[in-house]
Amino acid sequence: MLIDYDDKGFRPKILMNEPGYRMVLLSLRAGQRIPEHATQGRVTVHAIVGHITLYAGPFPDELYAGEVISIESGRSHSIEAHEDSALLVLSTGGTDSSTEDSDELDVCQLPRSAGHALALKRFDTLAVGESFVFVDDHNPVLLDRELENTHPGQVAWEHIDRGPEKYHIRIRRVSPSRNPCSPVVERAEELVHAIHNT
Repeated sequence: MLIDYDDKGFRPKILMNEPGYRMVLLSLRAGQRIPEHATQGRVTVHAIVGHITLYAGPFPDELYAGEVISIESGRSHSIEAHEDSALLVLSTGGTDSSTEDSDELDVCQLPRSAGHALALKRFDTLAVGESFVFVDDHNPVLLDRELENTHPGQVAWEHIDRGPEKYHIRIRRVSPSRNPCSPVVERAEELVHAIHNT
């Protein structure tokens, strides 16, 4: 099921990420908020279910299921959910998804267990919104499951290149660790990275 609510925070799911085009599904419980942020590229928000208020100027906009609103590039905006809501967010004309300017972890020459251990350690160092690109010579579905089991609701998993020789996956922290001893610090630009940025 694509719509997946989390009582601890909104849940972004990347459905498509192509040059100049990004599609994300957001699931929000009633009362949850997405903090103010801005992004390069026009943003279109389609309410699938629920009721939200979108703040993108001097006057807020109410959005109900089936309604659509567009936000111009660079305009600051925030969202508040009044009911359990699901939003389809499209970003167009922004920066492309690529492995450039990203921290890569290439484990092609390592045993699988060693590669997974390094990925878990690297993920634990990330602040909210930060990411690294995991590179392997096979589709690391077991690592995906392991990360979700050990860090539920904290990981965004995005395929950049699906082989055949190498797989490039961007692994991003989208919510803070639930362990109070963790050094991870939540940042104000969380949504910019988790939804719009590559």
